[in-house]
Amino acid sequence: MNTWLFTARQRFTLSQTNDWDDYMSFSGFIHITELVTLDYILCPDLIEDLIDEDWSHNVRADYRITWFTDLAYLRQRVNWRTGQDQLLAILEQPQHIHEVPPAFEFCGFDIVDDEDGNSVLTNCGRFPEIFIPSEVNQFGLLSNLDHANVIAAQLRSSFPDEPHCRNCRVWQIARDIGPYN
Repeated sequence: MNTWLFTARQRFTLSQTNDWDDYMSFSGFIHITELVTLDYILCPDLIEDLIDEDWSHNVRADYRITWFTDLAYLRQRVNWRTGQDQLLAILEQPQHIHEVPPAFEFCGFDIVDDEDGNSVLTNCGRFPEIFIPSEVNQFGLLSNLDHANVIAAQLRSSFPDEPHCRNCRVWQIARDIGPYN
């Protein structure tokens, strides 16, 4: 059974970054309105330094220590900046589209490397033989789970020696529609 995890991230929008135009040129995602991703370079974690109490609520695994199992704890842990930050609910390798937690909206599916840090979909360059930029939705994510799984499988088989592709996985992403946005 899949369990929702939660992470607090900076937003990546035209109004939030000076790098928007460069990213549009790099990615080809000229139709997106905002990028919602687990990529830590594009949407950095808001929690930079853990405190003792975090260890009672976070995921204690490589590359996931700033992801939390306790939504209420994470909501109070961050000093939220309205419009600049976001609270994401994430689900690893879903077998079907899961109902999102209350007060969250479905954003789509990301494809992330095995270190849970880089999005192969949004930040590893273009893979025109596998997918084209117009296939992502307004958040830079894939809306269809089957299509996301096909793309991830093609990335793994086409680039088995590429560290970001060889063990990439699909993640379902939802965003809190509360006061943080």
